[in-house]
Amino acid sequence: MPSIRGSHNGRAAIVTVAIVDAAKYKEHKQSARPVFQGIKPFRALIDTGATRTMIAGRVVTQAGLEQVNRIQFSGLGGLTWRPGYLFHVAFYDSPPAPETDFSKIHVLKRDINGGALLDEHTFDVLMGMDVLTTGNLHIDKAGTFRFSF
Repeated sequence: MPSIRGSHNGRAAIVTVAIVDAAKYKEHKQSARPVFQGIKPFRALIDTGATRTMIAGRVVTQAGLEQVNRIQFSGLGGLTWRPGYLFHVAFYDSPPAPETDFSKIHVLKRDINGGALLDEHTFDVLMGMDVLTTGNLHIDKAGTFRFSF
């Protein structure tokens, strides 16, 4: 079972992830061509209070995602509709590996239907319970966390 480790400051836990277009990932599984070529690392905030994972516009652009639907979200500003995207979240064994070292990338098998996040944050991905419930998240008081999936 792959796992990632990191540290938190008592208020926020940040992890480095990659976002992979779900259609390209399915194509990758059926061919010898790696779709991980050119993927970029993004800062993800682990948010156990978020139902869905959301991604910033810059992530959508860099990952080449296309809108597949519209998703209704409830937040501090009330109910709103946001563009929805289908993708996979990929985790690095350690800080981002060289672009050609795909052995250190673990792709979560579940398709995530996440929404657009406003680009006003210090993070790129808001990782919600749709991702976190695929594994075990352990956050300890010593300032570390582990996510096994």
